[in-house]
Amino acid sequence: MGMVLLSWLLLFLLFGGLGLMAMRLLGHGRADGIAWFECFWLGWALALAALQLWHLLFAVDDRALFLLAIVAAIGLYQHRHRLISQLLRLKTNRVLLLVLLVTLLWMSNRAIEMPDESDTGFRDIQAVMWVDSYPIVPGLNNLFSSLAYNHSVYLYHALLDTSIWSGRSYHIATGLLLTVMLAYSIHAAHRLYYCRTQDQARWSWIFATLVMPFLLLTAIGRGSITHFLTDTTVDLLGILAVIWLLDFLQDAGGDARAAFWQVLRLSIIILAGFTIKQTFWVFGAGITGLVLVAWIARTGGLTNLGRLTRLSRPVLLIAVMFAGPWMLRGVVTSGYIAYPHAIGRIEVDWAEPPDLIAHRQQQLATNTRRRYGDPEIVLATWDWVGPWFDGIRSNVKDFALPAALTMSGLLLYASGRVRRRAGASRAGLGLWVFAPLLIMLVFWFVSLPNLKYVRYIFWSGAALSWLLAMLSWTRISWRLRVSIIYAVLGICLAYFMYLIVALRDFPVAAGPGDGFYEHPLPPVSVYETASGLQLNMPDSHIHQCWQIPLPCTPFPRKGVFARVPGQIQHGFGFKAVEDGEHTDE
Repeated sequence: MGMVLLSWLLLFLLFGGLGLMAMRLLGHGRADGIAWFECFWLGWALALAALQLWHLLFAVDDRALFLLAIVAAIGLYQHRHRLISQLLRLKTNRVLLLVLLVTLLWMSNRAIEMPDESDTGFRDIQAVMWVDSYPIVPGLNNLFSSLAYNHSVYLYHALLDTSIWSGRSYHIATGLLLTVMLAYSIHAAHRLYYCRTQDQARWSWIFATLVMPFLLLTAIGRGSITHFLTDTTVDLLGILAVIWLLDFLQDAGGDARAAFWQVLRLSIIILAGFTIKQTFWVFGAGITGLVLVAWIARTGGLTNLGRLTRLSRPVLLIAVMFAGPWMLRGVVTSGYIAYPHAIGRIEVDWAEPPDLIAHRQQQLATNTRRRYGDPEIVLATWDWVGPWFDGIRSNVKDFALPAALTMSGLLLYASGRVRRRAGASRAGLGLWVFAPLLIMLVFWFVSLPNLKYVRYIFWSGAALSWLLAMLSWTRISWRLRVSIIYAVLGICLAYFMYLIVALRDFPVAAGPGDGFYEHPLPPVSVYETASGLQLNMPDSHIHQCWQIPLPCTPFPRKGVFARVPGQIQHGFGFKAVEDGEHTDE
């Protein structure tokens, strides 16, 4: 646990230092100290952009970490006086420090557990191994199509795969991001306590306080944070986007320079989310549209095109910085700019036929509605809706609990408006803030209705509902409204404690592997393709490679060949053969 905590501290300083340098280069300085939460996420997101370029030429290994550490050290040194003064002020907040310490101990104990998520063993670890071992490899889709899914967060996971974490960075990667967000929520709840009036409170503090249960519930269960799942990272970026959106909306009519910075940092996070998971595209577009409308209204409408032009230039530059390398990476690994969608096919020798991609998309759409169903039956009717809804409504922590909170919060909000407590309208926040969430929910339902893609949507909706409710009841004292927020938080935390007892998810003792629990490797068999290429294959029914040496695929195909014989770093091609093809995943 001490190794985890020390590594998290060093990595927090690494990305925080990168964020400080980025803010300096972007011309944004602060006179009131260092906003560490902001710096961390900006540094982390911009590191992804840099690593996308780096990986086109080099493996993401110790060299990349060393160069980023040098840049971060320069940023930290330039702000050393502020850093020291903030550390000295921390000792005055003893209650906050105690709560943070307990949280860190809990999370670090979660981090020593054995990885248990099926997708991490199925593809994630193998994808990170390729990133860590070689520059970007052409045609990974032919070896194992899931390896070509263009999730830029794998670059972050590979960056941490060094020193004592070599081969097991899943113990610290996701846990670091979740712990940073959780620490911010705790800090927001602490700041909210000292607000004596509504004008002193930030909307984002209320929101962050109310999503704290979701962050804690994410850390419940075996192997809850020891994985490389992209869904958890997207959850955190979605919550972060709403936090920064609320900051932007609350400061409407304020300083134009500050507003410009708020839009810029929000753009960076949304673009980072774009490169991590394609399901984030719709939500990010909704946030972008809402910000654009608010920006136009704030600056006097479309007649003031000068400000809008000045805003669009850096945003477009950042968009090119993220999206350009991301699309190029997609072409290299699959032949498509948005694989596994048949969008932007480039005629390279490793590109899959469009009909194969269409078949894979059809299977995915079917499985998210009814597992292992017949696509021709499931997708042709709405009969799947009933069993599907029965399945998601039984999920308390991801659906039932946030749905109940949303409905109760909206009822309180409506009651406040009906009684003409007009605080919501004066506060400048209304039901329109749900627009990005609703857009995402509609897209999710008609495309890939798996609950894991929208957990942050349901919990963001719950937090926003109670935020609106608290802003609408202006005739009730602010301290009482804050107490109600804490009461809602307390109910959710009681459920969290109940789950710990019910699931017997108590802290674990040190594991057998230097204190950690490692997942055993499955038995391995060797599969030889028609070209003589030897592929490692998990010899078990669960089809998970975990850390089997490269190249590994759970679904070998006879027609796969190395583009340069004997050198797998040059990629893979595929040529159909008649001799008993295995079915691809």
